[in-house]
Amino acid sequence: MLRHGGVLLAGFMNPAFYLFSIDAIEGKEPLVVVNKLPYNDLEHLPAAQLEKFMAQGTPLEYSHSLTDQIGGQLDAGFHLVALYEDYHSNVALSRYMPSYLATREVKP
Repeated sequence: MLRHGGVLLAGFMNPAFYLFSIDAIEGKEPLVVVNKLPYNDLEHLPAAQLEKFMAQGTPLEYSHSLTDQIGGQLDAGFHLVALYEDYHSNVALSRYMPSYLATREVKP
């Protein structure tokens, strides 16, 4: 439990990042929307790619809406004092939108 006056820093992917395939994000194919949000690797990845990820021990990814991410922090009583967006340095998607979001929240 965070004390009064404590600060919560949270970072997460922009949910829109998950609209596209991994190959599209990496610039290997055109950016075409292929996934519905919220995204879930278990439901959206092709079976062969999912098997490869699991065999390699690659962490699986899940998206959450901004309502879940930021709204959840506000619902928990935090006060949003800063919001920051950043771009992934090596993905084609970064030509169009930031990939990362971070919030700074204070517990009153």
